[in-house]
Amino acid sequence: LFASGDSGAGGNCTASKGRECPNFPTGSPYVTSVGGTENQSPEKAWSGSGGGFSDYWPTQSWQTSAVSTYFTTAANSLPASSKYNQTGRGYPDISAQSVDFTIIDGGIPLGVSGTSCATPTASGIFALLNDLRLQNNMAPLGFLNPFIYETVAKDATILNDITSGQNVGCGGEAFPAVKGWDAVTGYGTPNYEVLAKYVLETGLKTIRNNNDN
Repeated sequence: LFASGDSGAGGNCTASKGRECPNFPTGSPYVTSVGGTENQSPEKAWSGSGGGFSDYWPTQSWQTSAVSTYFTTAANSLPASSKYNQTGRGYPDISAQSVDFTIIDGGIPLGVSGTSCATPTASGIFALLNDLRLQNNMAPLGFLNPFIYETVAKDATILNDITSGQNVGCGGEAFPAVKGWDAVTGYGTPNYEVLAKYVLETGLKTIRNNNDN
């Protein structure tokens, strides 16, 4: 899992001449990208949440439908098509709370925010899900993205969908949060109770014999 970044869809807007700036390595298709949310009941997209479309990797097979639906659903609210790569790998994949965390630095409590807070939060939840599998003699989840996209297509409640807010970009507001996958919060924040059901269900075929190494 990797933080999606804290500069929204932008970044070095001067160097990019106003074009949105996809982040690396979170835009890689080989990681699960974690965006940021804020508030509760309901959660909304955090404006600093990194998100967009990679300039290096194409839209991945496991997200083709999600990205296509996003372009249709958010068509009237997207940046100009010239400002980002519409055929790129879309990110983030999921998100988690990213504001008002407390850390201890040199014995002093400090308030911090960012997707570097969201990512360990999401990682902790998936670590618990891996532990659940191991307790049942199943293999760990491994690379998460195919599981996330395939399972959410069956049951969208595995993640809490974020449908309000947007991230900032080189020209102001960039990608909006909408129903389903979006380029600011992904599919949303993990719902442990529902995820646990599918983690065990899909793990049945991986049960290890006690004599296996």
